[in-house]
Amino acid sequence: MTLEEGLELIANYKKGLEKFLETLPEQSVQLGSEMIQTLSLNSKNEIKNLDSIEKALRRQPKYESGLSE
Repeated sequence: MTLEEGLELIANYKKGLEKFLETLPEQSVQLGSEMIQTLSLNSKNEIKNLDSIEKALRRQPKYESGLSE
């Protein structure tokens, strides 16, 4: 996997989490407010983690991405 492929994978996963967060309020009747809060917090934390991973990958020299094939 190349650096670009890894970054694209991260971007796609973040988009999926953001879409999940957008639709989460619609599920409040079935899940309850406490579960909604937990899922929202977990998803937001996951997005922050992905941002950190993305920044770390971008800091590495281009000739040594750190990702294995």
